[in-house]
Amino acid sequence: MGCFSSKSTIAEPEAVDVTLSKDGSQAGANQAGAPDEEQPSSNVPLWHNKTSPKKNSGEDVRQGSPERPPRISVKYQAKEMSLSSRGTNSRRSSQPFDRSRIGTHTRHGLMPGPRGFSAAKINQDRGVVCWPFNGSYNQALLCVFDGHGSKGEKASEFCMKSIPDLLEQDSAALQADPAECLTRNVILMDEMLLNGEMGRMAMTCGTTSTIVYMRADECWVACSGDSRCVIGGFERGKVVCKDLSNDHKPDLPLEKERIIARGGTVSASSPGRPARVWANGRIGLAMSRSIGDGECKLVGVIPDPEVIHAKVSPCDPEAGKPDGDAFLIVASDGVWEFITSQEACNIVRAHMNATDACTALVKEAVDKWKRFEGSYRDDITAIVVYFPFLEDDYPSEVAEEASKETQQDEQAIFLNMGMPGLSKQGIRSKPSAETLLKKGTTQSDEALVDEAKDEEPADSEEDDFAARRLSVHNPFDEDWNDDVEEGEEAEAGAE
Repeated sequence: MGCFSSKSTIAEPEAVDVTLSKDGSQAGANQAGAPDEEQPSSNVPLWHNKTSPKKNSGEDVRQGSPERPPRISVKYQAKEMSLSSRGTNSRRSSQPFDRSRIGTHTRHGLMPGPRGFSAAKINQDRGVVCWPFNGSYNQALLCVFDGHGSKGEKASEFCMKSIPDLLEQDSAALQADPAECLTRNVILMDEMLLNGEMGRMAMTCGTTSTIVYMRADECWVACSGDSRCVIGGFERGKVVCKDLSNDHKPDLPLEKERIIARGGTVSASSPGRPARVWANGRIGLAMSRSIGDGECKLVGVIPDPEVIHAKVSPCDPEAGKPDGDAFLIVASDGVWEFITSQEACNIVRAHMNATDACTALVKEAVDKWKRFEGSYRDDITAIVVYFPFLEDDYPSEVAEEASKETQQDEQAIFLNMGMPGLSKQGIRSKPSAETLLKKGTTQSDEALVDEAKDEEPADSEEDDFAARRLSVHNPFDEDWNDDVEEGEEAEAGAE
């Protein structure tokens, strides 16, 4: 683990380098909490396995051409949005990938409903996982966008569709100066949203943006908002963590100074209430940087990401290197509301593969929301990758693969699994397997039958990445049925 420092500026964001020392010491601002858990001597995680991908040398060429997995490039949208794309999920939804090293999971939010019901919120989280990226197995792109406002899912969906293409079209600049390229394209993405056909909507809606660009043994994290990126690993047998992004809250001194200088108002945080930027006294935004939010842009909210650069040094006990980086977490604030970065790393390190770790992290967040907030919870989304997972390239193979993927990316690749059933109160309820079988099923309904029979579809081999999207890995939460049944029982008693 390394040391780094980071601070926000008023005029423009900084690119911050993270230097990893040999002994893993960390100094400077934002130092992670003290490690509190020892590394077990048994059950060695997969990142210690001898069969792990070969370490990156920084070059994109090596000899030989063993069999490669297909490219992962998934852009996903929430199933709650519409039924119009139901037929499109077959084009890219079944691409295999190494679930042991790349895990994704999400839960839509809940809001209090009538008579004790919990109503499902539209999941406004979106995300992108692209590997290989930019024509290289030695590069990857991981993104999380957390929408907010009445149509926030449209803002996050716009970013989901835009940023991979923008960065690949700006490939030369991305290779030469990743920090500058990421910053410029995030600002461009904001301008495209505000000046495009959704510009009117984007005046009062927006999204966070956390983009992780990985290349060989380096990564750049460009963050606008409060979706967070954390790197975890081991130091002298202890689990340690380090934030690779800063939550952009309005009451941070430099952020607040910029907002006030431009005529905005910042309300202080209090228990249960975050600090907010107020535009014209009627729009309160709980972050100081975002994509969209046009009215708040008039009072000092900016899209400019803060870019942090880190060198990744994976641990490898088999090679006599027990200390080093082990995994990366990218998640929306639904995870971080009640879970610290250190706690998240402790959860992830306890699992043998990334999919299980990501599922456990989101489930812990769900439990915390239920414990502290009852019938309300935010959308919760996470990506977990285990190091190392990038690979060196073979020139001829990569060129051919990139050509195929460019052609596929031009097709409709958005996933939409349809809407869950509605009770007579208009509250979402979980249909039973028997109900689905009696009414008959379409091809896309068959997954609902399987998931109604199985409370943990994330453990099923059929539950591929795209079917789980970062939207909802299964159409219904396992804790959701309990809420609905309790409400139905209360209504039956009243009748």
